[in-house]
Amino acid sequence: MIAQLLFQNPRYLTLMLLIIAAVGTTSYSSLGRQEDPTITPFIAKVETFFPGASPARVESLVTKPLEDALREVPEVTEIQSTSAAGVSVISIETDYRLSLADIERVWSELRDIVSAEARRFPTGVEPPLFEDDIITAYVKILAISAKPGRSLSPLVLRREAEILADAIRSVPNTKRVTLYGAPQEEVLVELDETLLASLGIGVTEVSEILRKADARTPSGSLTGSGSDIAVELAGEFTNLETLRELQIRALPNGRVVRLQDVAKISRTERIPAFSYALSNGRRSVLLGTEMIQGYQTDTYGARFDEFLEGYRAQAPDGLSIEIAYDQSQYTEARLAGVASNLLAGVCIVLAVLFVTLGWRAALVVAVILPMCTLLSMLGLLYLEVPIHQMSLTGLVVALGLLVDGSIVMTDEVRKRLIMGMSPLEALRASVSRLRIPLIASTATTVLAFLPMAILEGPAGDFLGSIALSVIVMLLASMLLALTVTPVLAARLLPSGLSDEYRWWQAGIDLPRVSQVFAKLLTQSLRNPTASIALALCLPVTGFLCASSLTNQFFPGTDRDQLYLQVTLAESASIDDALSLAKKIDADLAKEALIRRVDWTIGESAPAFYYNMRSNKKGRPSWMESLILTTDENATDALIRRLQRQLDRDYPAAQIIVRGIDQGPPVESPLEITISGPNVKKLQALGEQFRQRMDALPDVTHSKVSMEAGPPKLVFKLEEDKLKQVGLSRVQVANALDAALRGRLGGELLEDTERLPVRARLVRSDWSNSNLLQSLRIPVQGSASGVQAVPLSALGSAHLEPDDSPITRENGERLNRVQAFLMRGVLPEEALKVLRAQLAADPIELPPGYDYSFGGDTDERAGVVEDLMAPLGIIMAALMATIVLTFNSWRLSAIALLVCGCSFGLSLFALALFRYPLGINPLIGVIGSVGVSINAAIIILTALQQNFGAASGDPEAVVNVVRDSSRHIVSTTVTTFGGFLPLILEGSRFWPPFAMAIAGGVLLSTIISFFLVPPLFYLTVRGQQTSGKLSQTEAAGA
Repeated sequence: MIAQLLFQNPRYLTLMLLIIAAVGTTSYSSLGRQEDPTITPFIAKVETFFPGASPARVESLVTKPLEDALREVPEVTEIQSTSAAGVSVISIETDYRLSLADIERVWSELRDIVSAEARRFPTGVEPPLFEDDIITAYVKILAISAKPGRSLSPLVLRREAEILADAIRSVPNTKRVTLYGAPQEEVLVELDETLLASLGIGVTEVSEILRKADARTPSGSLTGSGSDIAVELAGEFTNLETLRELQIRALPNGRVVRLQDVAKISRTERIPAFSYALSNGRRSVLLGTEMIQGYQTDTYGARFDEFLEGYRAQAPDGLSIEIAYDQSQYTEARLAGVASNLLAGVCIVLAVLFVTLGWRAALVVAVILPMCTLLSMLGLLYLEVPIHQMSLTGLVVALGLLVDGSIVMTDEVRKRLIMGMSPLEALRASVSRLRIPLIASTATTVLAFLPMAILEGPAGDFLGSIALSVIVMLLASMLLALTVTPVLAARLLPSGLSDEYRWWQAGIDLPRVSQVFAKLLTQSLRNPTASIALALCLPVTGFLCASSLTNQFFPGTDRDQLYLQVTLAESASIDDALSLAKKIDADLAKEALIRRVDWTIGESAPAFYYNMRSNKKGRPSWMESLILTTDENATDALIRRLQRQLDRDYPAAQIIVRGIDQGPPVESPLEITISGPNVKKLQALGEQFRQRMDALPDVTHSKVSMEAGPPKLVFKLEEDKLKQVGLSRVQVANALDAALRGRLGGELLEDTERLPVRARLVRSDWSNSNLLQSLRIPVQGSASGVQAVPLSALGSAHLEPDDSPITRENGERLNRVQAFLMRGVLPEEALKVLRAQLAADPIELPPGYDYSFGGDTDERAGVVEDLMAPLGIIMAALMATIVLTFNSWRLSAIALLVCGCSFGLSLFALALFRYPLGINPLIGVIGSVGVSINAAIIILTALQQNFGAASGDPEAVVNVVRDSSRHIVSTTVTTFGGFLPLILEGSRFWPPFAMAIAGGVLLSTIISFFLVPPLFYLTVRGQQTSGKLSQTEAAGA
């Protein structure tokens, strides 16, 4: 026996403790540290721009071919798409059970498929953009801008941002640096439309001349005897002057027309811009810095800050480089907060043990707690579970279970020493007595947390670390409880017990309380049915109250962060969006609680929380702002106030003010998905459901995925007029596209920079529909000698609404209706009202159409379903463990009844304090069940091994339970005390979780003392009665 060996050889014990300390410390220093779990990147996005195409054309020519090709990959589990005017967006989900390496392999395969399919796209479709960083947690977000009172051109900002990004990539353990709002630089050739028309030249022809004049094609090499000389043609574009001097056309009179004669050439920012960024009202570029997975955020943050300090010292004067967001600070604060609560809990635990068992027993537990934690670090390192809020939550849950085993073993050794056994005999007897109960209680608790440990997907990333931490610490606790704990107890306790009784050495003794307790136990055994009925009242009440508990997925969190998502009408330009962002930013600057605001316009902002999705790009009407406040406790009230204020001041925009919520990413709290074949009907049904959702009292905004399309300008060309001038519709369309968007023709090379050269008409020539109709279309080889004809001469133009975007999921068309709630309102409450309204006044659906609920509630239901999936196997294993422990079906039934009662008691505690039933309280319930089943196993095995109790002697049953009461009470009080700091913390995450486990454990003492003993007594008496009847029947026979 290991414990006996360690007791007889103290050096071995010392060596073992030193090894655990060394290995645990080394493992902790090697573990990753971050604020929250990393969500597996199992979602990718393919975005394809098809300028000028209607949603129907985008769906048929781009989206559907891509979907069909992507669906051929077996690892792809879901494909969602939106085909809007000029753009196709496809979201791809792969099997989240794959390893990171396999997911990367799938992404690589999908990239190849997308590239191959893109070669079959029609002319005008831009190359698809494949992104697999939709869910990214940035450690640092920097904002680079001009200092207040100084000015820098956008192009200088871009260059400085790129230089800084390259420098950041050299910081050790940097994975990726992404730029947001970086201006795109190009050489713009603005052509004079009148001069071009007089020459009969089109924009496309000019761009083709530019492309052919850019001599960068290899010209081979001159190979001869003893020489190998490269041949190169001079004439590539190296500066603006070479472009200006480029010959466009030679006239019959011998005059040469150069590019500068018909165009203004400049090096400038691309207009319209792809995206913008603002930081505290100033034009900026944001840089999101991502750390390699598994590294330590605080260590990386310290190195990064050191790097940035040196970089700032060398940065150009007038350039401001600010840290817009720093995850390392939040990580340190969050982990320090959890650690301080954990330390406070441990102090309360030790104080309780000091009172109940004496300072020597408290010292034993004080040694075991850090040893168990350090030993657990080795297991977490092996399982690649980093230190973050969720894994620390698991350690907090395990604290109550860990203390339970240590207290039971220490108290068992103490009792046997009082009985007069030698320390070695007490050690042997205690380990022999508790080996099976401790292994069984550990096994049952491990099985209870196993569904959570094997949970997959984003919820598994979030919850799995909790369960794995609990399981690892439980196994470490069991190992130490059977080896080190009895040795320490056998060595430290005897001297304290041999002296004259002092409560601080042997624990407080309350004989009157013990007598009253014995009388209550005696009464419960005299009236077992009444005792059982009374004990079951609270658990039954808890189950009856379950329907009054509001379901919740994950709670919000009190942080100094919030963000705005702003959407304008689809017809709005990015300049309109920028103008609105500046107005809102000016209003936000007046708010005393706001200390920083950063904007991105035209694309999603860099995620400053792990579950935000960066899934918007190339959307001119979209804006997102990241806001930091001065007081995390006042942020929720600020969110509600800002929502009302911004809705009042900017009614033309949809502004959603969102706070930070825990858990896997959820796009909207309320959602209804309508499926069916016809786009028009889906659009009409979606609007009906949207109006119902919008009418709910706590809904701030609602939207549909198939919203009304923006207006479009339609030209109706007349065939006879086209034939008169020798033009086709394709030629007119190409001429219009070239005039409006321009055509790329070659590149300007400056050192390592490659700037595209874009030829297009001066913007003022086509700034409205009237000017556009007067645009002249070049006519080549016309018999009438006409060089160009105005567009208005070929037909007429009118405005009409464009088609709505078309959304699909796995090939089926659908309309997704989403609603957003006022901060603090639980989605389940709003959903109850919506369900009731739809039940009382249903929306009639045509045949072939259906709807389902999504959002927060659907995500929660999916997680609970996944948790319940292996329940059958888990229950069978749990039953087998308990039956093997007791070798009795009746005692096993009692133990399982205790599990159910503990569940009901936790529900009762939650209902009493009006906490919602979310995922985190559910974890507390499981922990409470673990502590309760441990106590039941200890009591039942003690009763089973006591001859008098097993024979049905009431006095013996009372004595056994009273002997076990000290460590059960100690465990209950220490568990409740250990979680008390978390209950009193005041946040939304910890109190429901802590109350579920602490309240359940505290109330479970009623079950341990007044349900288990009477049931055992009735079971034993029933067996004796059954045995006597069998003997009587045998004698009569």
